[in-house]
Amino acid sequence: METAGPAGTLGSAESAESAGALGSAGPAGSIGSAGASSTRPCSPVAARVEVVRPAAADDRGTVRAATAVTVGEDEAVFPGHYPGFPIFPGVCVIECVHLSGLRTAPPGSAGLELVAVESTRFLSPVFPGDRLAVDLVWTGGSGVWKCAAKVATERGAAAQVRLRFTAEEA
Repeated sequence: METAGPAGTLGSAESAESAGALGSAGPAGSIGSAGASSTRPCSPVAARVEVVRPAAADDRGTVRAATAVTVGEDEAVFPGHYPGFPIFPGVCVIECVHLSGLRTAPPGSAGLELVAVESTRFLSPVFPGDRLAVDLVWTGGSGVWKCAAKVATERGAAAQVRLRFTAEEA
C-alpha cells in the first residue's frame, strides 16, 4: 500500500507510521481548499473537505463526525492512474479520511497529528466526480486518538480506514 509522504512523495505504510508522513494541521478549522490562504498540510488531494456533522458525543458517549469530499475530475493523480480509465488511488482515499479527521477533531483535542495508518480495506473503486461520504468514529483521549472511518459513494461502500493521531489536550 502506498501512502503520501513529505512534500507529496510516496512511500510505504510503514514509513507513514514511523514518520507521521501524511502531515498535521495547524489551528482547528485551518484546512481549506487548495490555493486558499489558510494552512493545509502537504497533500496529493486538491478536493475540499466539507464538514457535514462536527465531532460530538452521541447519547452513548461515542464521538462521531461526518464529512463529504467531492473528487474533482481535475485531480492531478488521474492522468497517470489510469490513462483512459481514471480511478482515484487508495492513498488519496486515505488522505481524504486524514483531512476529514483534521477537520473534525474530537472535542478537547488540539493539534492533531497523524502517526499511523492502522488498517485500510478498499471495497470498491472511486471515480472522478464521485462524492465521498466519510463517517468517522473517534475513540481514545489523553493525547492519543483513533479514528475509524467508513467511506461510501453513491454506489455503496468504498473503503474502511483506521488512523491513529496524537493530540495536545486542550
